[in-house]
Amino acid sequence: MYLRSLYLQQFRNYKEACFEFSPALNLICGPNAQGKTTVLEAIHYFMMGRSFRPSQQQDLIQMGCPSFYLESIFCKHEVDQKLRIFATPKERKITYNSTQLANISNLVGLIQGVVMTPDDVNLVKGAPLERRQFLDIQIAQVNPLYVHHLTRYTKAMRQRNQLLKQKNTKTIDVWEHEMAHAAAYIIKKRYQTLQALQPYCQSFYAYLTQEAEELQLEYRSPAPVAQQESEIKNFHLYQFHKQREREMLLGQTLTGPHKEDIWIGIGGKDVRYFASEGQQRSCVTALHMGEWQLLHHHADDRPLLMIDDVAISLDEKRRERLLDQLTSLGQVFLTTTDTHLLQAFEGTYKIFSLP
Repeated sequence: MYLRSLYLQQFRNYKEACFEFSPALNLICGPNAQGKTTVLEAIHYFMMGRSFRPSQQQDLIQMGCPSFYLESIFCKHEVDQKLRIFATPKERKITYNSTQLANISNLVGLIQGVVMTPDDVNLVKGAPLERRQFLDIQIAQVNPLYVHHLTRYTKAMRQRNQLLKQKNTKTIDVWEHEMAHAAAYIIKKRYQTLQALQPYCQSFYAYLTQEAEELQLEYRSPAPVAQQESEIKNFHLYQFHKQREREMLLGQTLTGPHKEDIWIGIGGKDVRYFASEGQQRSCVTALHMGEWQLLHHHADDRPLLMIDDVAISLDEKRRERLLDQLTSLGQVFLTTTDTHLLQAFEGTYKIFSLP
């Protein structure tokens, strides 16, 4: 799979722009604040229906304009396909070929890919939400049912939280059963995905750093994650009932997949507290490259790979090792301020120079 073209209109700082991409490596060069990251942001919007940067839909519309429009042509299974997105602050229309999609969940997975940014160091330094979202995005791209259960869990939890605030238990059992059923599926898939992801991440981390210490990943949950979904469901039903009185005082649900975390370690030590800045950056790179490999394993086509500001994410040696791998990864998008980044690169590439 690869992206043939991208058209932007009134999106961020672009009044109008069109890009014709190489199916191999695409280098987007230019000074800061010229729209390099915005190109990746638009591609990511086609992947997930949202930006990878914290923003509201209004923020994506060029200042003074009422809407934005994005269009992409991509080749999948050797067939050209088209996606179009029209958005205002309050509405959004997504058209896939000639069919209008009903919601965002229908968009996810059509264009699969991985994006890596300097802010991704929050995967190891930040709150558990960052790590849960990393795993959720990975699974959602290959499993539409996972998106269904995430949505189902979130909606049921909102209803339960409202009842907790009102101290009303008349219908709370219904929502707890709904939550427990969805939670069992979510947690099981997260656990299984992390188990499958770990060998890919370990292999790339060892190659990138040339260190003997091993990268380790562990899904942290009080639930019996290695058991059947029925056991996980029963565990949550018991927890919801057990903690109900306490949760009424707080007005919120305190246990479930929305509270869980991924532990990341090197040589048995937590990277948040014991790893150097370089090791943390290398962990993040390994996580995303492992994500790419696992997506590739589950899909017929190679997913896209996007790396924002590649020149500042790693030291020189590790950056060289990363660049050496790019010739075998299908379509890749790099942004950089360094016009000489690919001087020693031997593969095929296309350069886009932004003013």
